[in-house]
Formats: sequence, structure tokens, C-alpha cells
Amino acid sequence: MRLNLIGRGKGWGDAPMGELSWGITLTNLNRPVDLVIDMNVYEDGRWGEVERLGAIKSRELAVSHGTPYVGLNEYPIEKIVDYFNTDYFSNTVDYALALAIYENFKEINLYGINMLFGSEYSYQKAGVEFWIGQAMGRGVKIINHSKISTILKTRDGLLYGYGTPQINNIKERVTK
Repeated sequence: MRLNLIGRGKGWGDAPMGELSWGITLTNLNRPVDLVIDMNVYEDGRWGEVERLGAIKSRELAVSHGTPYVGLNEYPIEKIVDYFNTDYFSNTVDYALALAIYENFKEINLYGINMLFGSEYSYQKAGVEFWIGQAMGRGVKIINHSKISTILKTRDGLLYGYGTPQINNIKERVTK
């Protein structure tokens, strides 16, 4: 089974239509997806009013289109934590990757999931890399379609010790 995980970063629009796709946090406001996953807390004001209203609109749109919406109340957290024996989640992408692995997807394509240095996402990058490692360790093929992503790249983009540019083409290094 193949799954497209679509974030809101640059490159999200490259995800093909008509394939099984899960949208990360508000992605369904930009394109149709088969499931929306948003593990953010909006009620305490940490994201601001614009994001809170966007989340409400995203959930309403999902409901009106019959699209499953997975938030904090719907996510099978106990099953996932028990299955993986870890509760290491730093962002919604982590939760989506864990759920996709748990649901036995054999290929996960990443679009618009960049985790760029210098952004809040750079602090969450390790979590995404951890869950990609969990997937790859289980034989799941991971393909990162973003040209600007920092996932599985060093800060300077050089292979440690060799000083040569990292190839960092995940699809070339995974089990096929």
C-alpha cells in the first residue's frame, strides 16, 4: 500500500491527485485529501486566532466532505505508544508517520514536509527523522519529493568526515 503524506511546506502542490493522501494540519484547505491529521492544540492561544480559525474551517470542511479527521481525541495514542514502545512525538508529521507504519503502508511519499533550518520546524526535524528511521527499519520505502527538505541532511549538507555533498536521495537508499 502506498500513501502520500502532504504537509503545507513548499512542494505540497507536487503531490499527485487521485492517489491515497493524508493531509497534515490544514492541508485540506488547499487540496482534497483522504484523511486530515492535526495534533495541534488551538484552544490555549499558542497558535493564534488565524490558525485556530483555520483549524475550525479544516475540520468543518473534512466533515462536510466525509473526510476522516484525526486530532487529539481521535488518534489511537495508546495503541501506537504500546506498539512502538515510545511516546516520542514532536509534531503532527511524527504522529502521521507512526500511524502509517502501524497501518502497514509499504511506501510513504513525502510532499511539502521540509523541516527547514531556521524555522520552528528545525526543532522538530529529529522527530520526523526518528519516525522515518522506524519506517525504514521495518522495510517501508520512504520517498521525499521535496528539493529543499532538510530531512536526513546535515546542517551544511556535507557528508561528515568526507566533506562532499550529501546525495540524500532517500528513494535511492531504501529497501525496494
